[in-house]
Amino acid sequence: MSSPIDLSIVVPAYQEASRISDGLRQVDEYLIARGGRSEILVVDDGSADATVEVVRAVAGGLATPTYLLVSEANRGKGHALKLGFAAARGERILFTDADLSTPISCADEVLAPLDGAYDFVLGSRKMTGARLEVRQPWLRETLGKGFTWLARMLIADVSDVTCGFKAFRGDVGRDLFARTRIDDWSFDAELLLIARHQGVRFMEVPVAWNDREGTKVRLLRDILNTLVGLARMRTYLFFGRYDTHQAAGAATRERLAGRSQGPGEVGG
Repeated sequence: MSSPIDLSIVVPAYQEASRISDGLRQVDEYLIARGGRSEILVVDDGSADATVEVVRAVAGGLATPTYLLVSEANRGKGHALKLGFAAARGERILFTDADLSTPISCADEVLAPLDGAYDFVLGSRKMTGARLEVRQPWLRETLGKGFTWLARMLIADVSDVTCGFKAFRGDVGRDLFARTRIDDWSFDAELLLIARHQGVRFMEVPVAWNDREGTKVRLLRDILNTLVGLARMRTYLFFGRYDTHQAAGAATRERLAGRSQGPGEVGG
C-alpha cells in the first residue's frame, strides 16, 4: 500500500492565467523542500480566460502530483474550496490564494499547531507579529476591518476572518467544508461559525502579507453579499442546517503531473 498523503494544498483560481504559473512553481518548490508525500489541487471556478490551459501547461514541469478540478460555472471562492476539500486526501490541508499574497513559506507557521492541540489554524494579517509588506488599498482595508468587526460580534472573536491562508487537520477540514452552504467570500465567516458549533479547536497565527494587483473583489457587490451572508448563516444555524453535510457538486478532475500512481491511488 502507498503511504498516506501528509499535506494537500488547495488553490482556488478564477481568471488567474496571468499569475498562477509562478505561484504553482513556488508551491511545488516548497513541497519538495519540505519532504513527505503531498499533492496540489487547483480548482478553477469557471474562468473565462486561459487559467485552465496555463495550469495544464505548468503542471507538466512540477514534481508534486497535481490535480485540476474544473467547475463549469463561476460559483465563488467558497464553492471552489468546497470542491477542493472534498477531493483532497491529505492528513493536513492548507488553502492559499493563487497569487500567494501570503508567501507559501508561511505554511510551516500555520501547520505547526496542527501537531498539537488545534484542528484549524487561521493566518492573520492583523495580529501582533504579522508582516504587512505591501498593504491593501485604504478603502479595501477599511471595509475588511468592518466585516471583521461584524464577524467578531456575530461569529467568533478573531483578528482576521478573511485572510486566504488557512490550515486544517484533513478530517476536520473535509467535514467543515461539507457543512458549508455559502459560495461567496463570506464563506470564511461561515467556516468559523461551523467550527464553533462543532467544537473545533482553532487559533490564529501571524503571517506575512503582500497585496497583489488584480483582486477579484468588487466592493459594493461583495459588501452587500456579505451582509446577506451573515444573516443567512445565523438562519442556517438556527434551523440546524449545519448539522448535516451537503454534496460538493460536480466538477471535472484531471491528474496533471507527479509520480505514477500506486496501488489504491485515485487518478484524474
